[in-house]
Amino acid sequence: MRLRNLAFVCATALMCDPVNGAAIAALGDEAPGVPRGPLHRPGQPCVLCHDGSVGNPPEFTVAGTVFVNANDLTPAVDAGVMLTDSLGVSFPATTNEVGNFYVLPHQFQPTYPMKVAVTYANVTVSMTADVGRDGSCARCHLDPAASASPGHVYVPADGGTP
Repeated sequence: MRLRNLAFVCATALMCDPVNGAAIAALGDEAPGVPRGPLHRPGQPCVLCHDGSVGNPPEFTVAGTVFVNANDLTPAVDAGVMLTDSLGVSFPATTNEVGNFYVLPHQFQPTYPMKVAVTYANVTVSMTADVGRDGSCARCHLDPAASASPGHVYVPADGGTP
């Protein structure tokens, strides 16, 4: 655990949540040369920091990263992400140059559970399970794939299930 990061999280938050603080500290430092903003931390659980508890970083209701395939971290640029909540309200998002997308509260506040479909290179894949309560894709989609995680989000070129 990086205590410097944990201390920063606790010092800047109105209330220090030790569970969230430890999870944020475990993410490690920012990548060298990548400033905080829409291009940072691809593949990490965005809403962990962007939860609205501090104000800066801004709150996200849903956020994540889409990659081209299961075997590497090539970003799926301009992938379409369709979010549909349990009330049938849908919101389209688009990934940026590192594969990240994010949704602000004034744009869409889903009522869970939520369905997700991703389109990239004319292939659409729908998630087989519903998102239960957390808007961070990487809370479940961690690398590497293992019994506790399906691995990062990607769209198989053949349209099969990722």
